Amino acid sequence: MQIDFTHCPGGVADKDELHSSFFSDTAVAVQRLRQLERAGFSRVLIDDMGGLLANMDLASLALRSTQSIGVLVSHWPGIVAPVVAARQFAAFDQIGSGRLALRVPPSRDLRETNDDSGLVATLGRTDEYLMLLKRLWSNAQPFDHEGLFYRIHGGFVPMKAVDGAAIPLQLGGLSGTALKIAGRHADRFELPVGDFDDTLRLIGRVRVAAEPFGRAGRIRFSLPVHVGAGGQQAWQLAGAPEHMVSALAGFVELGVSDFIVHGLDGAEAVEAFGRQVIPSLRKAFRRHEPTPTQQRKRPVVLRRVV
Repeated sequence: MQIDFTHCPGGVADKDELHSSFFSDTAVAVQRLRQLERAGFSRVLIDDMGGLLANMDLASLALRSTQSIGVLVSHWPGIVAPVVAARQFAAFDQIGSGRLALRVPPSRDLRETNDDSGLVATLGRTDEYLMLLKRLWSNAQPFDHEGLFYRIHGGFVPMKAVDGAAIPLQLGGLSGTALKIAGRHADRFELPVGDFDDTLRLIGRVRVAAEPFGRAGRIRFSLPVHVGAGGQQAWQLAGAPEHMVSALAGFVELGVSDFIVHGLDGAEAVEAFGRQVIPSLRKAFRRHEPTPTQQRKRPVVLRRVV
């Protein structure tokens, strides 16, 4: 089983314990990105508050300054027209030789409120938007589209994504409608932080939602992990790395194969995580492919290691 780790940048601590944005200094950002690459991280999350244009600039920096690490860019549907977005993202995927993925976060908290017409409309727009992106990335000829939310005449993107089809999509949500959209489009489903039972239950719901589209076995699952705000101090507690590996291993056995790591803001903490956690967890599952129905020991639920 392939185990991936996605780094979520936060502040960067300097010698005076002050914090600044991960990307505020270009030279420092390049050093951090290359350190993440050496540490074994699979991807870095680009989710800047400045919006899509800022995210695109940061994604370009990350892709051009590294060789293997993937870039996961947050993108809210509707900010840019589908044809424009498809063209821009395909170009970035070419720059990164297929290392780009899109994270489609909810526009607001997605709870079990299917009777909320505003929420349903938002999700319907997302569904149509993603369908158009995938069609624009794959069609060899221009096409017209008349939908509830978008109209396209002669839609065509000459430069395709690297694999000639679609750029990987990461979605989440809890409502029935959100799960249906994820079942149709998501390559990865982003789980909320939860305990063992909640995680197992939601994975099952996503797979059921994906069955009508023939995708129940194709969706991978991502889980946020908070390692604490203590920086290097988080690695000075006795048994902390072993505790983390044990906790994460329990979630891997449920079907989680990607961990979105929050809280590693210092260079020493990143290095320690890459040396003590990443290789240990990957080695444990290198030759083991668990099934969700397999009997397992309840793992320790990891929320914060401090």
